[in-house]
Amino acid sequence: MGSALQIGEPAAADAWAIAPAGGDTATPLNLRKRLELMETHAGPLRGCRVVDCGCGEGDYVEALLRRGADACGIEYEARKLRAASARRGEAATRVARGDLECTGLASGRFDLALLNEVLEHVPDDRAALREVRRILRPGGRLLIFSPSRLHPLETHGVFARRSGRRIPHWVPGIPWIPLRLGVHFLVYWARNYWPWELRALVRESGFEIVHTGWVWQTFENISGSQPGWMRGLRPALRAVAAWLERTPGLRALAASQLIVAVRPEAEDV
Repeated sequence: MGSALQIGEPAAADAWAIAPAGGDTATPLNLRKRLELMETHAGPLRGCRVVDCGCGEGDYVEALLRRGADACGIEYEARKLRAASARRGEAATRVARGDLECTGLASGRFDLALLNEVLEHVPDDRAALREVRRILRPGGRLLIFSPSRLHPLETHGVFARRSGRRIPHWVPGIPWIPLRLGVHFLVYWARNYWPWELRALVRESGFEIVHTGWVWQTFENISGSQPGWMRGLRPALRAVAAWLERTPGLRALAASQLIVAVRPEAEDV
């Protein structure tokens, strides 16, 4: 990862060095949790036309199909597309290559679009949101899961600008460093949004926000960088996270934020 970074002087107007990338969140507990949130905020999935934007290897597409959704996914990375096409069953035929900034999908085709820890990896997040709005029907819903800068840890990790070395995920306070300062000694390869920043972006893209929330970790080593000492503490950490998720004020320190938005009804496709 570090060798792919072009490390030079930071440009004030381009603090993020964004290229399509990202891991998967389809560990068992996390997948079930996020599907339940989808059903809570979008209604029954059976018969719902769903597109998973940036679907990775197709785990969510497969899970949505099992719940009766008319689901498909688009993915940019070739490696993940190969893994998706090697799956057994219908999910293998429901994932296609797509660029979220210009999907090529028909306008007004979907009832529900999912951006699951994806928007922060798209080079032009505004273009991606406009494109998702286009492929949703009027009244269709968008669910966004995305990192929150209120969380004290940078879950993607960042790189030291001078050495190119990755700074461990567990180093606290990095998301709270003002970006104009951080870009002088850090390289960010994925965005991390303040909650009010992401909400403004969604509204500016033509959506109406109907719900916001917070999603705490399931401690399943999604990043692949979980310290070894955490393994034995996972049950206790999950219990604490579940309590924090229910606690006003503290729940806003979650690693991920949830936005549920709708494409307004009173417009033409």
